[in-house]
Amino acid sequence: MISDSAMSNSPSLKDIAEAITKKDTWAIFVHERPDGDAIGSGSAFYCWGTEIGKKCFWGGTHPVPRVYEFLPHVDVYQVLENIPYDLKSPDSAIIVLDTSNLERCVAGLDDNNLTLIVNIDHHMDNQMFGHLNYVDPTSSATAEIIWDLFKESWQRISRDALLGIYTGIVTDTGHFTYSNTTPKTHTIAHDVLSAGINPENIFRHIYANRRLSGLRLWGLAFMRAFSLSDGKAVVSWIKLEDFEKLNADPYDAEGIVNQLLYVKGATISALLTEGEDEVRISFRSITGISVRELAQKWDGGGHPQAAACKLSLPLERALDLVSQELEEYSKNV
Repeated sequence: MISDSAMSNSPSLKDIAEAITKKDTWAIFVHERPDGDAIGSGSAFYCWGTEIGKKCFWGGTHPVPRVYEFLPHVDVYQVLENIPYDLKSPDSAIIVLDTSNLERCVAGLDDNNLTLIVNIDHHMDNQMFGHLNYVDPTSSATAEIIWDLFKESWQRISRDALLGIYTGIVTDTGHFTYSNTTPKTHTIAHDVLSAGINPENIFRHIYANRRLSGLRLWGLAFMRAFSLSDGKAVVSWIKLEDFEKLNADPYDAEGIVNQLLYVKGATISALLTEGEDEVRISFRSITGISVRELAQKWDGGGHPQAAACKLSLPLERALDLVSQELEEYSKNV
């Protein structure tokens, strides 16, 4: 039986460990267009489940990016739109990782037949959609919370699980360069590396594993970049046809928006990526300037320094709208 503190929607990690270990099946879901923290956390959680004899399933609405294919159990990750019917069982724990709202995950999480949804995240704007919600915005990554959960459960953390935890942390902290990096983050990294994880191998998998077509996509985005508000904001865009012409895919665009912020004097960057019927906008900002409010103007969200949203507009109109908003917003920051 779940304790009173868990049912009050303020569960401890111990409450969560006790609740999920009573279930025979663990179904692990991550957010759309998963990043290193989502995939790393999911991989580590899957490792834990299989190691203690659980029947595990995991997936999301988009594939695992190629750069994370080195992580354990990505070969059984499934791309799906809805929760499979056989997971709607009293014996299943639905574990949603690094996902701030239901719209960013597989459909069906609002089904009343689901008896235990565990929501573990570090996004400040998380909508608390689970039966058990553990959201800690002070954690550098969801993977950091997974580490704490393992420690709370007294579960031995296997080398395979450590790969996922380290991946989640290094990607969400920009390899320990972002403002969300804390002394605790470095302490966890110390413990992970002390257990034998090779940081160079992980770095090369994630950051030194780009295709030439992806590099050309970056070059195209850099050629299009322009500044606003006396250089305070830097913006670029990618057309849908660019991916086909360069034999690239949307994951090849990952990291471009971060690079735009490296322009001298820039405090905000934005990258608009055209899709089939929408334009995705990624925002980044330096410490002390929040772009989450910008994303929220168009029903998006995220972190203060990293947020995103979508616009159901043609690329040209979306670019005009975002540019106007950025011009005005950046004047006051």
